[in-house]
Amino acid sequence: MISADRFAKALRELDGSKWRLFERLAATFLASEFPELRPVADPSGDDGIDALLYQPVDDTKTVVQFSVRKDWQDKLHETCRRIKKTCPSANVLIFATNQTMGSKVAAQRKSVRENHGLYLDPRDSEWFISTRNATAANTAEAEQLAQNIVDPLLNSGSIIETQAQALDDLEAKAAFVHLGLQWEDDNREKGLTKVCFEAIVRSVLRDTTSEARMSRTEIHKKVKDLLPAHPSELLDGKVDGALGRLDKKFIRNWRKEDEFCLTWDERQRLRDRVTELSLLDGILVSELEAALSASLDEANAEELETSELEATTGVARMVLERIFLERGEAFASAITRGRSGEVRFNDIEAVLDSVVSASGIKLPVPSDILVATIQGVLLDPPDEVRAYLRGLSDTYTLFAFLRETPDVQSAVVKIFSDADIWLDTSVILPLLAEELLDESARNHTALLHAATEAGLRLYVTPGVIEEVAYHLRGCQGYARAVARQGAYGDPPFLYSAYRMSGRSLEDFDRWLMNYVGNNPEEDILQYFEEVHQIDENDLKDFANRAAIEFRAGVAEVWHRKRDQKDQRLIALGLDPMDSQTRTRLVDHDVENYVGIVMRRIERREQRSAFGYRSWWLTLDGTAFKIGTVLKTELNGSVPPSPAISSDFMINYLSVGPIRSKLTKNSEKMLPLMLNMHALDAVPQDLLDLADEIRADLADLPSRVVRRKIKETLEDARRLLGPVTETGEVGLTEEIKRKLREHARRA
Repeated sequence: MISADRFAKALRELDGSKWRLFERLAATFLASEFPELRPVADPSGDDGIDALLYQPVDDTKTVVQFSVRKDWQDKLHETCRRIKKTCPSANVLIFATNQTMGSKVAAQRKSVRENHGLYLDPRDSEWFISTRNATAANTAEAEQLAQNIVDPLLNSGSIIETQAQALDDLEAKAAFVHLGLQWEDDNREKGLTKVCFEAIVRSVLRDTTSEARMSRTEIHKKVKDLLPAHPSELLDGKVDGALGRLDKKFIRNWRKEDEFCLTWDERQRLRDRVTELSLLDGILVSELEAALSASLDEANAEELETSELEATTGVARMVLERIFLERGEAFASAITRGRSGEVRFNDIEAVLDSVVSASGIKLPVPSDILVATIQGVLLDPPDEVRAYLRGLSDTYTLFAFLRETPDVQSAVVKIFSDADIWLDTSVILPLLAEELLDESARNHTALLHAATEAGLRLYVTPGVIEEVAYHLRGCQGYARAVARQGAYGDPPFLYSAYRMSGRSLEDFDRWLMNYVGNNPEEDILQYFEEVHQIDENDLKDFANRAAIEFRAGVAEVWHRKRDQKDQRLIALGLDPMDSQTRTRLVDHDVENYVGIVMRRIERREQRSAFGYRSWWLTLDGTAFKIGTVLKTELNGSVPPSPAISSDFMINYLSVGPIRSKLTKNSEKMLPLMLNMHALDAVPQDLLDLADEIRADLADLPSRVVRRKIKETLEDARRLLGPVTETGEVGLTEEIKRKLREHARRA
C-alpha cells in the first residue's frame, strides 16, 4: 500500500522530461479496464494519440492521451483538433494527466463535446490517487514512480531546500521543518523547550541509520552551529535531555560508543511527514498563483508568461514567510527582553520592498497588485491553506524564540496566563461588521472568542458603549441623508461595511435593529454580553486617582491626534469634529489608558513587561506611542503602556501559556493577521460600484447578488490599498468595467 501523500507528491513532480514514467503508470492503471491497451508514444509526434485501444478490427473509436503538461486545458484541445484530422471515427477521448482538473471538468466536457464532437473521459491526479491501491499492479507501479521521483528528492534534501523560504541555511531550514512537524504532532501540554529540542535532535539525526550513526559530541556541535548565540553548556544539557526522552522509542543509542540514530520507523514516519508538508506547500503555491492571476485580471493588467507567473508567485511566497518570521522575531524579542513597547510589525508593503531590494528582482507586476494578493490569502485563505499557514506562522515564532533563548518555556511563562482585557471601540466595531460575513471570514470575532475560551475576561467601559451607540445613530442619519441625496463627508464605518456586503439599503434599518432598539446603550451592552461574552466594567474611578500631570499628558497626545484628523477634514472642505464630541472621545481614551495603568498600580500587579493582568486591546496606533512621547515630556518615570495589539494577541494565543485551553477548532480558526485598515473610510468609488453591480445583476437571486457584490468590492478595495492622506483614491473606468464583468461571470 502506498500513501496518498507519497503518490500525490510523485505525480506533482512529474514534468515533460519524465513523461515516459507517467505513460507507463497510466497504462498500468488503465489496464484493468482496457487490458489490450499498449502505449505507442513517439516523441517526434503522435498525432494527438499517445495510446490506442487495439481491437481485432483495429477499432479506434476510443483514444487515450497521456499528458504531463501544466497547461492541460490547452493540451486537451490541441489533442482534440489533431484527432479530428488523424482519427475522425473516434468518439471517446480518455485524457490522462498528472494535473488536477477539479471543478473545471464539467466545463471542459461540454466544450469538448460541442466543439469537437468527442466524449471526454478525464483521468486526472485525483483519479490516480483514488485508484492507487485498487490492484496490486497499481500499487507496485505507484510505488515505483515514488521511488523514482520522491525518494531522490528526500535523499538529496531538495524538499527541505524548498521549505522555510525566509531562512537561508540548509540546517536551519531542516530544523524549521522538523520543528513544524513536532509542533503539529505533539501534545499541547508539553513544555515548549522540550518540543523545540526534541525537534532539533530529530533534525540533526534525520539522515542517520544503524550503519551511519552520529556521536553525542557531533550532535552537540551541530546544535551549537545552529544556535551559536547560546552557551555550549546550556545547549548540551537541553540536547542530552531530548536524547534521553527520545531513546528507545524514536532513536537508538549505542551506549558503549555513545552514538545515536533514528529508528527505522521514525525515519520513515518523518520522511512521509516531510512529503506531506511538501504537498501542502504545493497547494499554497497553487493558491498564490491563482490569487495573483485573479488580481491581475481584476486590475486589467497584462497576463504573465508562465515563467513570470512562477517567479512572481515565488516572491509572494517569500514575502508571506518573511512576514511570519519578522512578526515571530518581534514577538519573541519583546517577550524575552521585556520590552512591550517594541511589539510592532511591519506591513506587507514594507516587507515586499525589503525582499525586492535584497534580491534585486524586477517585478513584472505593480507592487500594489502583489500586496493585494498576499493580503487576500492571509486574511481569508481556503481551509487547507489556512491550516498550513497557521503552522508556518507558529513555527517561525517558535524558531525566533529558540534564537533568543534556549529556555523557550521559561520565556513564554513570563506572559500573563490570566487577564482582564478592555476593548477599544476600534476593536468592537469590526465585531458588528463581521456579522455580515461568512463565519470563516470573521477574524476579529474568532480572535476574541478564542480569548474567552482560554479564560481571559473581556470588558468595555460605558464610554465605549456610548461611542458605539453614537456611531449607530450616525449610520442611521447618514443613510437617511443618502436617501434625500443630502449626504456629505466620509460614510460611517458600519454603513460602509453594510454597503460592501452587497445588501440592499432598504434593509439597513432592519439590520441595525440587531443591536439597538428603544434603549440603544442597554441594547448594545446586552448584545455584547450574550453574543461575545463582553461585560461592562468602568475605569473612571481608577483614572480619576491618577496624577494630574500624567492624565493631562495622555490627554494631550490624543488631542494632537484629533487635531490631525480635523486638519484632514478641513483640507477636504469638510467641517471638523465639534468640540463637545471631541472632548468626550478623548476622555474615553484617557479613561481606558490611564484607568488600566492605575488599576495595575493599585492592585500591585506583577511589574514584568508582560506579567500584568490588566490590558487594553486596541487597533489605534496612537495608544502605542504614548509611552515614548511622555518620556520626553514628563519628568520622572512613565508607567508601561497597557496597550496590546491584535497581532500580539494572535501570537499569544497560538504559542503562549494558555494555548492548551483552546479547542482544535478555535486554534484552527485563529486569524493569521487582521486588516489594520478595517476602519478606514471606504472610497465613494467603491460604494458607487456596488450600486452599478446591483443594477447589472438585477435578474439574479438576492443572495447571489449580495455574494457577488461583496466579493467584487473586497477585490477592488485590496487593489486600491489604504486610503491616501488626502482621501483621494480612484478606480479607473476600465477597472470598474472589468470588475463588473468579472462579477457577472464569476
